[in-house]
Amino acid sequence: MNFDRELLYEDMFRELIEGNCAGDEATENMRANLLVDVRWPEVAKSFSIMLLYAAMGDESIRPLADDFERLVGRAATIAFGSSRHADIPSWFLQNYEGFLASSLHKALQHWNGESKDSVWQRKWTDHELSALFDVAKGLRSYVGLSYLSQSTGAHVLMSAVANAKYDFLNVEINQFSYGHQALADMLAQELLKDPNHALEAESAFCFFARSERWRAFADRCVKAGPLLRDRPLARLLNRVAEVTARKEDAASGLFFLASTFLDADASPERPTRVARAVSTPAKKRSRATIGKRSMPFVSLVRRLLSE
Repeated sequence: MNFDRELLYEDMFRELIEGNCAGDEATENMRANLLVDVRWPEVAKSFSIMLLYAAMGDESIRPLADDFERLVGRAATIAFGSSRHADIPSWFLQNYEGFLASSLHKALQHWNGESKDSVWQRKWTDHELSALFDVAKGLRSYVGLSYLSQSTGAHVLMSAVANAKYDFLNVEINQFSYGHQALADMLAQELLKDPNHALEAESAFCFFARSERWRAFADRCVKAGPLLRDRPLARLLNRVAEVTARKEDAASGLFFLASTFLDADASPERPTRVARAVSTPAKKRSRATIGKRSMPFVSLVRRLLSE
């Protein structure tokens, strides 16, 4: 551990979280240069410590998303001449995913051994996790998946944790802290607020529903807190079950129709035509027409069945 680097980042993050020197050009450039390379373990450690100190106040931590978006964009421009996602090398994007995952891991470690709910614990945990979700929103243009730039902080944070090499959410039930339960409920609240509950690739709701790591974490949270029935996490899991069941019902209908088509020797809805005595000139088939037994159509049906 490099203690000089740790102190340097602690000073920078403390001033940034408190909102000091905002708009000062020299300070902005200094912070941006420090944010070019965040792969060092001291970076996430320093940030999580300063975030915890700020969380232990009476008021919520001020919004941080705009500051992080601006500073990391400036860092990318300094390093690569552009802040466009397509122009940024993958290592930079991966570093920020790692920064988010590591920061969340360290935030959860702050509450190790704290399993009981209390007023101060609820307040401080809410402050810390809310700020982290906000920072994830600010970094949504600087992570691996480009479409996350149009999504939420919850989606960005889920993606970063899902891509992390170490599954720090895989905690034994008897080692669950209040922080784990608070994280699960805050994530559930964010996903339930989002009106897009479609099972489509770019939906945060869909990401959670299909993520083995996050679903396993949610299931352990439920087992660790069986008496917490009327909670956001329970409502989210019920909603996932409901939407998934509708998807499966629709898929079964499509499977039946498509299977009937593939098993038939001819198009199932049309009888075989009887040849006429008088032949008519053959019409030229439109190039846009796809025959019902053509290979493109068959391939499409088989692809739908495989999904």
